[in-house]
Amino acid sequence: MNTYILPDDILERPPTADEVIIRSYTSKKNSFKNRIVLNHNMINLLVSGRKTIVYHDATAVVNANELVILSTGNVLTSELLTEENQFSSILFYFSNEVFTRFLIKYDHLLPAVKQGKLERSFSIFKQDSFIRHFITSIQGMMQANEELPSEVRLIKIEELLLYLLLADPAKFRSIQILTKDKEHLQIKKVVETHVGQLITVEEMAFLCHMSPSTFKRRFNEIYNTSPKKWLLTRKLEIAAELLRSSDESPSEVYMKVGYQNHSSFSEAFNKYYGSTPSKYQQQLDVVP
Repeated sequence: MNTYILPDDILERPPTADEVIIRSYTSKKNSFKNRIVLNHNMINLLVSGRKTIVYHDATAVVNANELVILSTGNVLTSELLTEENQFSSILFYFSNEVFTRFLIKYDHLLPAVKQGKLERSFSIFKQDSFIRHFITSIQGMMQANEELPSEVRLIKIEELLLYLLLADPAKFRSIQILTKDKEHLQIKKVVETHVGQLITVEEMAFLCHMSPSTFKRRFNEIYNTSPKKWLLTRKLEIAAELLRSSDESPSEVYMKVGYQNHSSFSEAFNKYYGSTPSKYQQQLDVVP
C-alpha cells in the first residue's frame, strides 16, 4: 500500500511555511484506505463523490456539498464514486503558521469560544450558496491561470476561513490543528475508537505516527498484552454484550464487531466462551 505525503508529492519543491497551495483533484475510480501524511493542514471542498476519513480519534464520511478541514498528521482516506461516476474536489493546503496568523488577526471574533477545548482533528461544514459560489470562482480562476499568484492564494484561504469562522465560531475553533495528544492517550483513542472496525494493527500504528514494532511495544506497556490478543478479546466481549442485551442475531452481531464473515466469528467465539454465539444466546436466562 502506497503512502502519500501531501502536499509535497504533488509539488516540484517543498512548500514554505507561509505558502498556501490550491489544487483541483478528480478521479474516476474508487480508492480505499490510502495512507496520507499531511504536512500541511487541508480544506477539502467536495464537489462530487464521497470521502471517508480515519484519524486516530474519529472516523467520518464527507459527502458532496460538504467540506472538511483536516489537521496535519496521519490519516487514512477512501474515495467513492457516486451517481456522477467521478470524484472531484478543490483542495487548500496551509501551514500552522498561516492558521496562527489568521487566528491572531481575527481573535476579536472569537471571544465566546476563545478558551474552548480543541477536541478533534477535523471539522465538517455544509456547503451553502456562498461556498458553492466560492468553489465556482476558484474553478474559474484556476482555468484561466495554471498557477495562482501567492498573494491571491493567501487572500482566498483567508476569505474561506473567515466565512467558516463567522458561520460557526464554536465548530471552527474546535479544530485540533495546534495541539497533539500524548502518546499513550493517542494509542488508547485509536484502539478503543476502532475496536469494532475492520482495521489492521499496521493501520493503527500508522494512525499513531509509529512503526508497527514501536506501536506493539507501546501497546504492551499500556495493556500488558499484544494488540492482536487484546482486539480479539475485546471484540468477543462486545459481541457477548450485544447477544445478552439485544434482539439481534449472531449473523447481525459479527459485522458490528469487525468480523468479515460469520464462520470465523463463530469459531473464535466458541473457542473463547465454549459455546457458539447461537447457543450462547439460547442459554441466556429469560427474565419474565
